[in-house]
Amino acid sequence: MSFYQEQEDTDRIRGAIMHTIPYEGVRSLSQFLSGAAMKEVERLEAKYDNGKPFPPVRARELPQGRPMGE
Repeated sequence: MSFYQEQEDTDRIRGAIMHTIPYEGVRSLSQFLSGAAMKEVERLEAKYDNGKPFPPVRARELPQGRPMGE
């Protein structure tokens, strides 16, 4: 999986990881982003699917690329 993100945002995330390792235990960018994404998935499932997981969607089943005009 890959996605576009502004460099300043990535640097800010790395800063948050680096400065909270002793408190949060997150030691990598992958671990941080996976945890954050899953919290959002759980929020959306709770809001829109009665707390149940949505049906899985495989790679390439989502629309690809940026929307036109961006």
